Amino acid sequence: MPDQQLSRPVTGGTRTRIRRVIRASNLSKTAMMSRLRPCTLLLLLLLLLVTMCWCATALTTVREHGAGTVPAERVRRWLNYPINGGLAKTVFGFIVPIRFHHPLPRVIVNTYNLQASYRIPANIIYPAAESVFKNRALELAQPRPDAARAALYAVLERSFDRPAAGSEGRSGRACLLRAICEVAATPLTHNGLIGEIMDVIFTPNPSEDLDPVYRLAQEHGRQQHDCLWLYPSCPKGLGIFDSISFVMQQQQQPQ
Repeated sequence: MPDQQLSRPVTGGTRTRIRRVIRASNLSKTAMMSRLRPCTLLLLLLLLLVTMCWCATALTTVREHGAGTVPAERVRRWLNYPINGGLAKTVFGFIVPIRFHHPLPRVIVNTYNLQASYRIPANIIYPAAESVFKNRALELAQPRPDAARAALYAVLERSFDRPAAGSEGRSGRACLLRAICEVAATPLTHNGLIGEIMDVIFTPNPSEDLDPVYRLAQEHGRQQHDCLWLYPSCPKGLGIFDSISFVMQQQQQPQ
């Protein structure tokens, strides 16, 4: 009987019972792993925090007590004012394709661009003291004499104050005074827009702060004096209007 009981085959119910026990054991292992997973993550997080704290403490100790180490220093952050200034560039442009009839495929474009460069200051200019703007407003409120004509006359004098080829030379101021005298004697307003511009340039305004010699030359021209004889330092053929104009005398027939 014992041998028969040992050799008796396993019935279907026994197999089902065994399988159920195995499945129950697998479920218990899965539940145990799901419970251990949060604990493992928490331990890893604590270990990471401890490691970071230890590294920070060690770094601070090295900076404070380390021999030959450079002390900690915070580097300044530059937003718009770099060291020794800089250069800001803006480029505007457009590209136009060009049709090119050729069996070989290619791309040809025509580009037009306009660029502007601005040097960035090395230090902050604004905000400035309020007194700066107040003083500037007071300066603008005060009337200033117009020095544009004086500056233009100075440039013309320097330009014509050069020795000419084949002659002894000429005086820039004498040529300018002679031109003022000639314009006062024979105005250029009948020569269109260019003549009106020349007449405005070489006609001093009494309200402007100029050297009296300019107004004196104007008076000589109005009185029909010989401008060439008055200013011999600007010989004939070397004046401002000698190469671009001539005097045309109209003779009236007696009636």
